[in-house]
Amino acid sequence: MAKYFHQFQNLNPHLKAVLLMLSAVFLITLMNAFAKLASNYHDPIEVVFYRGVLGLCAISLWLTFTNNFHLLKTDRPRAHLGRSIIGTISVCFVFWAYSLLPMADASAILLTSSFFVAILSGPMLGEHIGPWRWGAIIVGLVGAIIVAEPSGDHFNMLGFTVAMCASLTVGLVSIFLRSLGKTEHAVTTVFYFTLFGTVTTGIYMVFKGHAPSIYSILPLIGTAICSLASLLLKTEAYKYGEASSMAPCHYTSILWSALLGIAFFGDVPTLHVFIGSIIIIASNGFIIWREQINNNRAINDGE
Repeated sequence: MAKYFHQFQNLNPHLKAVLLMLSAVFLITLMNAFAKLASNYHDPIEVVFYRGVLGLCAISLWLTFTNNFHLLKTDRPRAHLGRSIIGTISVCFVFWAYSLLPMADASAILLTSSFFVAILSGPMLGEHIGPWRWGAIIVGLVGAIIVAEPSGDHFNMLGFTVAMCASLTVGLVSIFLRSLGKTEHAVTTVFYFTLFGTVTTGIYMVFKGHAPSIYSILPLIGTAICSLASLLLKTEAYKYGEASSMAPCHYTSILWSALLGIAFFGDVPTLHVFIGSIIIIASNGFIIWREQINNNRAINDGE
């Protein structure tokens, strides 16, 4: 294991970022599958609570045995608080969306989060969004509507609305991670996010919570393990690469969601899901291409 870790450390930073993000996306998709299974017995906020409790225990044990409590020191408490608030809201929306929709449908709609990153990068990061990127964003959102198929007999208005809210908050989280990943250790960010989520959802549990049943224990444990591992990998990935360069990694969630949806729930994706997904992915690809062109222009102008 030490040999492979040493080899990984010597890889090109961009390749490391891609490998970390690909692993994180798979674990995120698996986490959502476990959360969907757990939603048969618990509402989304309860799943977030149990996920947080188990994750917090794991992080605390690791900090204790490795004596790495210095990682909890931070000079950016407000940034952590903002990331934790948005992140907790986001994961509640995500778990809710997956409980309402087939996995492939929910994953396709969540790919629109990159559009919200582009939109919010203007007011939050001062980035300029040109007409070409605005056009790609609009086309991509049309793709999300095609996935939802509002004219179909099985259109789930609540599921589509929740999934779009989840996509918006996931985009906000990405912006926070883009900033925090440059200065903060992955464990620091994950610890405060997990702590905040556990405390806030714990208040809900006092009044509305249910103890886990024998049938929900394994899905809840699976949700927690995949969540913690994916958070660490995703946060670490942002240290080595730009968000735009890692965006294509998220497209693999469609494949994993389709396979896990069939294996766990017997949900075979329909044609409109594939068509909408292709439109969303193509729009994402166009935005990335335009960002690279703009970055190259900025570099050339600076020379």
